[in-house]
Amino acid sequence: MPCKACDSAHVREFPAELNVHFPGMEGLDIPTVWVFATIAVCMDCGAAQFTVTETERKELADKDYREFVDGTAV
Repeated sequence: MPCKACDSAHVREFPAELNVHFPGMEGLDIPTVWVFATIAVCMDCGAAQFTVTETERKELADKDYREFVDGTAV
């Protein structure tokens, strides 16, 4: 699949572990979410892309950091 940023065919895939942190000092009190994904990296422009599984998306959605950052529950 070509790069979505520059249309190059020089894209490689790498297994990765991403540790998602929530923003602000308040985010330090929220447990991080580990995402295990395959990252497609364009070797020409450096653009990267990955997909988050449904389970990981649900975990991110369940930890709504906004209520910690500005007191607004959504």
